Amino acid sequence: MQRSLFAMLSLIFIAALGSARADTLESELQFVKLTETVMAKVAQGNIEGALKEIKPYVVIPEAEFDALVAQTKAQRGLAGTRFGKPVGWECLQHRKAGLSVAKVTCYEKTELHALPWLFYFYKSPRGWVLNSFAWNDNLPLLFAP
Repeated sequence: MQRSLFAMLSLIFIAALGSARADTLESELQFVKLTETVMAKVAQGNIEGALKEIKPYVVIPEAEFDALVAQTKAQRGLAGTRFGKPVGWECLQHRKAGLSVAKVTCYEKTELHALPWLFYFYKSPRGWVLNSFAWNDNLPLLFAP
């Protein structure tokens, strides 16, 4: 019984990986441009549009992504009342760690606070994919090495 449960969980995990295929970006210039497009939409208050821009490049299944969009929209409502409306954005840097991992650091400008946005890219054998991203109100992140 325990062995069949492990086999079933393995198949579910493999199926989830298979559904997580992503489009790729060919170069660092393309992933920097993608983050700039995302941040421009964020600065317009168009979070859903911003997340739709990155959807083809993320490596998570669609159902997880859709849940992430819903959760982000809910959290953004809380941030909006606390920090005010978005008023702009700026990307500070993009750094590589080795040949296959990169991070783009940006921040969203609001009426009362700066919100860091971090984008992590991985160069897969097929091209660059968005491995993960995060936004929060932890301003010291912008000063981390």
